[in-house]
Amino acid sequence: MIDIQLFGTGRVRGMDRRSLGGAQHWRILQLLAVHRTLSKSALAELLWNGHAPDGYAATLSAYMSGLRHHLGSAVVVADRAGYRLDEKRVAVDLWDFDDLLNRARGLSATSALPLLERALGLAGQLPLAEESGRHWADEVRERYRQRVVAAATSASRHALAVGAHQRAHDHAALATDLDPAAEDAWRIRMSALAADGDRAGALRCYHACRQILADERGIDPAPATHALFRAILGDEPAPVDLSELVKAVLTAARELAGDVAAERPAVVLLAHAEQLAQQLVAARVRPLVAAS
Repeated sequence: MIDIQLFGTGRVRGMDRRSLGGAQHWRILQLLAVHRTLSKSALAELLWNGHAPDGYAATLSAYMSGLRHHLGSAVVVADRAGYRLDEKRVAVDLWDFDDLLNRARGLSATSALPLLERALGLAGQLPLAEESGRHWADEVRERYRQRVVAAATSASRHALAVGAHQRAHDHAALATDLDPAAEDAWRIRMSALAADGDRAGALRCYHACRQILADERGIDPAPATHALFRAILGDEPAPVDLSELVKAVLTAARELAGDVAAERPAVVLLAHAEQLAQQLVAARVRPLVAAS
């Protein structure tokens, strides 16, 4: 079994890549591992980054002959349709990742979570790291970035459902690292931190989300995100985190003031200030706010 790993820097487990031939031999193997099967013309288009040379068929045939010699003709199959990898003789981490995601769909949280975590364990880095600048590799990286974000968000949601708050936060943090505007993941981070009593951390997540959405998309958080923010503000405070909570709430007040003062009527700003004051009174931190 040939074990091809494409997440991060590509490699073949237990084999020196140089034994496959030159860089183009390795690139062909990566392309077949990504696409599973390719016609000769499609392979040439991708291999030469959209600029296949005249007479490429002979050159491509020579590359394929060398690759099949090193791996075995049964591993790289040539037929009228083009070239493909024999899935009975080849394992690819991208294939395993996709399979785990497909198996997790529709399952309960307790059943889906282990599958998603196994998939995320494969995806420590985005694939094809050494192929930066090649259009086909950039497309694959973007495709798997989106899939990892979706898998991490689903895993975080399932972890939250089973009460694994730290795992929920960690998976959601992976999603927001790869897609800073992933608002669903930000909400899960907020919920997980609040459930563990870290209300200040949850509020910091809200402000980070709000700033990113404003900077990258020019929008405010969704009503669901703002509602969660208000709900967290309205919870009973965790005594060990009061000072941090006050700092976070004051940051919220400054953010709101900076957002509305220039463009919205003064009455809106006053309403925001009044709402924050009510939340602070409910949280029993009014003396600390006055002192600051």
